Amino acid sequence: MEESESMGYVSGSTVVEMSYIMPLILLMFVLIIHTVFYFYDRAVLNGAAAETAVLGAELERRHGAEEENLKEFFEERTSGKLILMTNPSVAITRTDNKIQVTAMVQKGRFELEVRQRAVIVNPEEKIRWIK
Repeated sequence: MEESESMGYVSGSTVVEMSYIMPLILLMFVLIIHTVFYFYDRAVLNGAAAETAVLGAELERRHGAEEENLKEFFEERTSGKLILMTNPSVAITRTDNKIQVTAMVQKGRFELEVRQRAVIVNPEEKIRWIK
């Protein structure tokens, strides 16, 4: 009798209730982790796209930016940093006065697309016209 009291038996209703509650707790934990990973990947892609757009605008203003160099810069900024979605694709479009970087990544049902734009400014031309 003393041995069974020291082992700490639990009533059957507690075991049944916990068998319903524990999977819900684990599911909530997994969903929270996936959500955190999603927003982290979004922040990394957003930052890399913004840096690529600004660099493209600066290079275009100076001597013309090559799209391959900008894609390599974007891949360098995102390599090894993404957690949930690991293979981003990037498209860079140029108009006469701005550069747009569109990054897209997909894994299963999750899909993320980020767009960043940078205006190509020529301050030296405006300063010359003022003087």
